[in-house]
Amino acid sequence: MPRFDTSELRAFATAALKAAGLVDGEAELVAEVMVDAEERGYDSQGMMRLPSYLRWATSGEFKSPATIKVTRERPSALAVDGGNGWGAVITTRVMDMCIERARQSGSCFAAVADVGHGGRLGYYVGRAAEQGMIGMVALGGPTAPVMAPWGGREARLSTNPIAFGFPYPGGAPVVVDVSTTQAARGKVAIAATTGRSMPDDWAFDAEGNVTTDPKLALPPAGTMAPLGGHKGYALAIAVELMSAAIAGEYPRESDGMFVAAFDVSAVTDIGLYGGAVATLDASVRSSARRPGFDAPVLPGTGSAERKRRSQTEGVEIAAEIWRQVTHAASGLGVSAPESSR
Repeated sequence: MPRFDTSELRAFATAALKAAGLVDGEAELVAEVMVDAEERGYDSQGMMRLPSYLRWATSGEFKSPATIKVTRERPSALAVDGGNGWGAVITTRVMDMCIERARQSGSCFAAVADVGHGGRLGYYVGRAAEQGMIGMVALGGPTAPVMAPWGGREARLSTNPIAFGFPYPGGAPVVVDVSTTQAARGKVAIAATTGRSMPDDWAFDAEGNVTTDPKLALPPAGTMAPLGGHKGYALAIAVELMSAAIAGEYPRESDGMFVAAFDVSAVTDIGLYGGAVATLDASVRSSARRPGFDAPVLPGTGSAERKRRSQTEGVEIAAEIWRQVTHAASGLGVSAPESSR
C-alpha cells in the first residue's frame, strides 16, 4: 500500500476542505480529527472519509461557519443547538465549554442537537483527559439506522458509539471508544471497497442470517450485529436516550450528542488518582499473554504508540481508498501528495 507523510495529509485535507467551502479554522480542525484517526490506526474514521466530507461540504449538507446556540442552561448543564455544523467543530467547542464549567463546579454535561458527522469520538474525550478531566461523548440518532433491535431484522438504530477518556498523569490518556455494533460502519465500508470479506459476527443479511459479505451488511441488504448480542442492543438504546432523545424533539432529522466533562481534582487528590491508574496499568501489564497477542495494555496505549510511530514513519492507505480520495480532491482543483514509496 502507498505510504504518506501525515503532515502532508493534514495540509492536503485542509486545502481540499477549504476548496469545498469550509472556513479557516474549521477546515483545519476537521482535517486534524481525520488525520489523527489515520495516525492512530482507525482508518474507518481516517482519510477514507474525505470524499464524503467534500461532497457534503459542496452540497451544504453541514454548515460552515458553525453557529452554536445555548438554548437552556444551568451551572453544570447545557442544551446546545449545533445548527447542523460540522461535528468536529461542534463537539470540540462543546467539550471545551464543558471543561471550562467543570473547572468551576466539578462537572458539566451537554445535550447537543443538530450536529454533523464528527469522526472518531476518542479525539474529544482524549482532549478532555489531557486537561485532567474525565471526558464522555455519546452519539445517537435516526439519520443512519443500521442495527436491528435484538431479535428483529429491520434496522432501527445507528451504530450509536460511546467514548470515555481518563487522564493518566504517568502515561497516555486511557481512551475507551466503541460502537454499540460489533464493528464500526466504516470498517464495513472499507471491506466493501477493498473486496475483503468480514468476520462472521459483524452482520446479518436481510433474512437475519449471518453474512460475511460486506455488501449484504447494511440496509436494505442487511443489518449490523450489536456488540455482544442483546447487551450491545441494550447499550445502543441507552445511548439513543442519552444523546438523541434528551437533545430535543424525537425523532430528529439530524443526530444528537451527549458531551460531558468531570474534574478529577473535584473529588480526589490528583496524585492519589494517578497512583491508582498506575497500579491498574501495572496489574494489566503483569498478566501472562495469550498465544498470538502482544502484552496487555490499557485502552489508548496502543493508539498513542501508533500515533508516535506514524508521525515519523507515515501511514499506509489502501490503494483503492487513496484513488477515491485523490479523485474527489482533483475535482476541486486540489492535488494530492505523492506517496513516499
